[in-house]
Amino acid sequence: MKFPQVPVGGRFDYQGETLIKVGPMTACNERGGDARLIPRSAVVAPVGATPEAQPVVPILTEALVREALAACDARLRSAIGALAQADRGPIETALEAARRELAERLGLGADPSP
Repeated sequence: MKFPQVPVGGRFDYQGETLIKVGPMTACNERGGDARLIPRSAVVAPVGATPEAQPVVPILTEALVREALAACDARLRSAIGALAQADRGPIETALEAARRELAERLGLGADPSP
């Protein structure tokens, strides 16, 4: 396999030495030490299990954002309720204003409800 095919964090053999890929064109000895520049054309042999590819970031849909906003809002209200049983009015007002501002910034309009 060629060096660019090795995932970052993957171990491989190159020129009789076991290295770990630390960047797109760099690797270091598995005992540590300075990073070495590895040519893209270098043929390397993977060692052991290679790490999985980076996780895929989910596509943010309006429904997903609304669901996350509602869940966050519910948890915050629960925490506030536990802390401020006596006078929740100002806290509720501030929370509602923050919720509306976030919804507007995310392009969900003034109604942030799911």
